[in-house]
Amino acid sequence: MARCGRKRKIGHRHPGGELVRLQLDIRGLATLQPHRVWLPQEKRMDQKAASPLGCLNLLGVLTDAQYLAGVRYAVVVGKYRAVIETPRAISGAGRGYDCPGDLNCGRAGAPCECRRRKERYDAAFAAVIEPGQRAARAVARVAVHGEPCPRGALPDLKRGLEALAKHFGGEGKGQRSD
Repeated sequence: MARCGRKRKIGHRHPGGELVRLQLDIRGLATLQPHRVWLPQEKRMDQKAASPLGCLNLLGVLTDAQYLAGVRYAVVVGKYRAVIETPRAISGAGRGYDCPGDLNCGRAGAPCECRRRKERYDAAFAAVIEPGQRAARAVARVAVHGEPCPRGALPDLKRGLEALAKHFGGEGKGQRSD
């Protein structure tokens, strides 16, 4: 009597009969990603290598303070956009922020997360626009949108990130503004 079912897959097996699966070298594949290829071999696996801003920091083009200011600015922009826009990928895994809309929201003196997010964004944007509109545009493209630094915009990017580093550094020790 013949048995029904699928035929046995061809390949090497464990002593228990289970098919031996090939182990992929995930670290090796990650080092071959297009945005990491131009980095030195020893820096390709760093977490910062996942973004253009982090790559510039790993190469020594940007200081750690400038890198952290850019990351923090992206968080501030994302939180503000979560309040004013529909849900997007940049605003925290695609979740928007729904204002509770109670009667105290938005009044002077009442705690309102919407107002705090707008004030943080306005202060950070004022700091980044101070060195010029080209600097603000370069910071937005590289830090917020994750695009590569445009040709010739590196000095503008550095000026904008330096202004943000001063802004975020001057808010007081131990306080977070994002």
